[in-house]
Amino acid sequence: MINTFGLYGKLLRPWLTVVVYLWILELMASFAISDPEPLFDRLADCSAILATLVFWTGIVSLLPWFGALIFQRESMLALNAIANKVVLLLITALALVRWLFLWTALLGDPSAVAYALMAVGLFLGAWLWRRRKRTGPAEPVAFSLADGWSYCAAPILITCAAILAIKIGGNIRLRESNRAALNRASEHRPNVVIFVADALRAQNMSLYGYGRKTTPFLERFADQSMVFTEMHSNSTSTRTSLTTILSGKNPLTHGRLTKFLPEYESAENLVALLRDQGYTTAAVTSNADATFYYLGLVKYLVRGEYPNFLRLTLSFLRDNGIYPTNPGTRMYNQLAQFFPYLGYPEKTLGYGPAGDTMKFATAMIAVLPEPFFLFIHVHEPHNPYETPAPFRGKYAKLDHRQVNNKIVSEFYGRYKPELQPYVDAHRDHYDEAIEYLDAELEKFVSVLERGSQTKNLLLVLTGDHGESFERGFLNHGEDLYESSVRVPLIIKLPHDRKGERVVSPAQSSDIAPTILDTIGLAVPNWMDGVVLTKQAGVEARETVIVNYKDPVEGRIFKLPTKLAILRRQFKMIVSCDTGRAELYDLSRDPGEQSDLSRSEPLFVKELWGKLAVYLTKQKSTAPMECPVNPNA
Repeated sequence: MINTFGLYGKLLRPWLTVVVYLWILELMASFAISDPEPLFDRLADCSAILATLVFWTGIVSLLPWFGALIFQRESMLALNAIANKVVLLLITALALVRWLFLWTALLGDPSAVAYALMAVGLFLGAWLWRRRKRTGPAEPVAFSLADGWSYCAAPILITCAAILAIKIGGNIRLRESNRAALNRASEHRPNVVIFVADALRAQNMSLYGYGRKTTPFLERFADQSMVFTEMHSNSTSTRTSLTTILSGKNPLTHGRLTKFLPEYESAENLVALLRDQGYTTAAVTSNADATFYYLGLVKYLVRGEYPNFLRLTLSFLRDNGIYPTNPGTRMYNQLAQFFPYLGYPEKTLGYGPAGDTMKFATAMIAVLPEPFFLFIHVHEPHNPYETPAPFRGKYAKLDHRQVNNKIVSEFYGRYKPELQPYVDAHRDHYDEAIEYLDAELEKFVSVLERGSQTKNLLLVLTGDHGESFERGFLNHGEDLYESSVRVPLIIKLPHDRKGERVVSPAQSSDIAPTILDTIGLAVPNWMDGVVLTKQAGVEARETVIVNYKDPVEGRIFKLPTKLAILRRQFKMIVSCDTGRAELYDLSRDPGEQSDLSRSEPLFVKELWGKLAVYLTKQKSTAPMECPVNPNA
């Protein structure tokens, strides 16, 4: 028996050496100094990918092992060694080709790369010739795969295993310490669920008057809920918007202005408040930008977080604090091109489909101790606007392949007017994604209504930002027009079956204080939002919105480039680089086509003054600037 398993080890070790060699090459290609995640977290994510590769290597190595048990052992070991060397050569060749393409792209001339390689070759040849001439011929000593295992692969595998153990152990200790902080005196308080749909704009929902029947379930659900008709996100970026929702602070106050700034780690947040009041806090997220890991709030979760995306074969690692990072994601995507079953049996997508996300959320609700707070983020209807049957192709006359040949949905920026028909097709796909989300929501809510845990439930549904298919801009980020910032807000109060449409202005920062007040907790004075169910003072305040501009030609914008301020029915958009202001009356001009900035100079000056006050209250170590220029 020992000899049998020893044979398996002899066959497996060289393959593990090959895998570690491949992993090192991918690590070198994927790592970047500019990645914002802590170094240990990046190493843990990459170690999880190595663990997955090792798992599959162990499975595949069973084949030659069985062969060696049936046929001649020495012959199988020799064939195994030849296969190892062939794969090593292929990996090296592919790495060299990729290196050549990279330098060709950087230098812009293939001949320059050839000359550089020739120069390096001549230099090495001259160096070896001089060395041999000086020392005389010597017996060459080959570096074998056995040496590679002993001096390279084994130490790296042991180190990565230690990194994973430390990370998982820290996550388990964090969960246990959070569980110990629970105060069971709050058992009769309502359970709370926040549901956030990524890039869901109100303009394309039939609940808000859209022509297509994209949200039939939500229209029925509105008969027993509060629907806020004038709800705006405080940001066009997921991380900034979710930080606002979960802190009750506007972006200028919490300081998390873009995804490039450090995460929000302050204890001044809704999740920490609820945990300290005895709530079991948990999250199910479908997009890396929406994870509590990236938001800096994972340490306040009692149950933990289920990230429903970029799953690995060893998916329990994802459930225990090994979250995807930028270098790990790049490595995973690169390897998945050659190993399409790398994540089997889980889906290997960059996001979690709504159906899967809702399934995991439903399962979690069934086991969460009460009272619980559950945050759910679904990727839909965010690009790439993919939907299953029967929603796929319901509205769009062009399929995704035809559209992406002209303009990919992942494009964030300006497009030429002649591409508008293809952008319109993307909008059709977007409508299909909204209808798919609505159907999944219906299934989810029907399960909630049947569960005993959810009789006393506060349910909040909203979007983190909108989506643009107009005015020459696709997707979201830079623009602050209504298509990008007007989102839905639906609140189903505990034990309340009365529907109501609320026309008073609402914003993302109002969600946290409204939840606290509804469940009977005091709203702390560090929250900027107001309690929407009381309405007092709502009309007299402003809504401030920041944008997020995606990199342009390699230039990264670490701070917002535009601001918007809403007061009553008026909205002013300011470009901070030029000082240009646009003013719109949304009650008369919901499409924002008629700029009133020149005809209303006094009101523009007043709004500039209010913006200046908000800017002076920033507490961030990297505050944004927007020069006040009311005459621009």
